[in-house]
Amino acid sequence: MSLLVPRKINWLGLAAFVAAVAFTLYAALAPGDDTAGLIPWDKAKHFIVFYGLTFLATMALPRSRYWKIGVVLLGFGVAIEILQGLPVIGRDADVFDIVADTCGIGFFFGPIIATQWMNRDG
Repeated sequence: MSLLVPRKINWLGLAAFVAAVAFTLYAALAPGDDTAGLIPWDKAKHFIVFYGLTFLATMALPRSRYWKIGVVLLGFGVAIEILQGLPVIGRDADVFDIVADTCGIGFFFGPIIATQWMNRDG
């Protein structure tokens, strides 16, 4: 492996991303009141969390395609809702949480993709 080849993984970024994913999973599955805290609206929390996870994923994997990161994070959001829907967890699954997750991912990538599209030569 040549020293001139850019790394595909930013290990510090990956550690931060994995920690954020673990905390997100814990917070999503832990029993508790979703209205407590600084942001009482559940959908805003989903938007902010997935916006942040998308940022951390792009920092951890700078050479990955955006659509791959988006699909994996959306799959994570769907998995959370499926787990929350299990009776043993004691939480409520909501399809609109997935919509909020998707919006968080899209609002992060949207300006980046639009800028790249507008700056395309030709």
